[in-house]
Amino acid sequence: MGKWVSEKIISKNKIFLIILIMVIALTIAFSGLLRNMFQIVNKETNNVVTSDASDGIIVCDSIVQGIRDNNLPNGNYTLRVTGKVGTTTQTMDYPIELINFYDNVIYTSNQSLGDTSTTRKMLVVKYHKNLTVNSGVTVTATTNNSYCYKKGMYVCVMGDLLNSGTISMTARGTYGQAGENVYLWKNSNDTYEYIPAVGGAGGPYGYYNSTSKSSVSVEINGAYGGTGSNRQTGGGGAGGLVLWRGSYSYTEGKSGAGSAGTAYSGGSGGGGLDMNYPGYCLAEDGSPNGGTGRNGKCMERKFIIYCEICRWWSRNRLWSWSKYTKWFDRIFCWQ
Repeated sequence: MGKWVSEKIISKNKIFLIILIMVIALTIAFSGLLRNMFQIVNKETNNVVTSDASDGIIVCDSIVQGIRDNNLPNGNYTLRVTGKVGTTTQTMDYPIELINFYDNVIYTSNQSLGDTSTTRKMLVVKYHKNLTVNSGVTVTATTNNSYCYKKGMYVCVMGDLLNSGTISMTARGTYGQAGENVYLWKNSNDTYEYIPAVGGAGGPYGYYNSTSKSSVSVEINGAYGGTGSNRQTGGGGAGGLVLWRGSYSYTEGKSGAGSAGTAYSGGSGGGGLDMNYPGYCLAEDGSPNGGTGRNGKCMERKFIIYCEICRWWSRNRLWSWSKYTKWFDRIFCWQ
């Protein structure tokens, strides 16, 4: 009887020991799983959302890295990038509108992507699988009343891109937006691939002042805007000038200069001028920051004497009078 009881107790102890080992093993395994899950969540949290998460700010090395490495739902965000030009470091905030496509996409007709808001923001379109653009199809950004408010368009394709059509931002310069450095990618040597804030220079205006009669007209060709380099946009062209002197004793004309390009738009063109009467006439300069090209604009003849007085003050450097004539001169003479 005693031997049987003893064996029974030993058997129970073995069962208890086996159960204890199993519980410990399961606890270790479950703890490791929780640790891994926590690390994944923590990594994703550190990679995507910072302490500024309530403001929708995503801190990243570059625009490309920020979009490529983060799984963000559709919406509006701000990408915060600390970039560098030479030895100068700057932190930039880029507001974006993010659109996701999670399945394969094939475009068979023209596409205008993005909302119609007049809020200036970068359009980011992320294709999580493959993108195909068929021949003859153009993919571009949406406009609002012929103006574009998208600060560029970034198309991120995580799978394969087969582009037999056109992905374009032609005629989609950001309206009324000053330039800023756009940091696209951070290199391993701590340099950046970026779009410069300022583009090529605008073309210079043409000017002619005739103080004598002549049967020969004066023709000054329009001037090209500066060619952009290292991802710069180009400058706007200047308008041409044709001045018919004829029997007029005094004629003076000025064509419109082009404006400089920005990171988000090429420069705007200046107005041309075809003048065939005495007095002063000018064309308007191209609007800055992605504004409209300008027209020729001539002053009324009744202001000719006034403008001549303004110019006499200027030529003789009577600067004390300039504050009284400057405002009228900008309206009626050279704007």
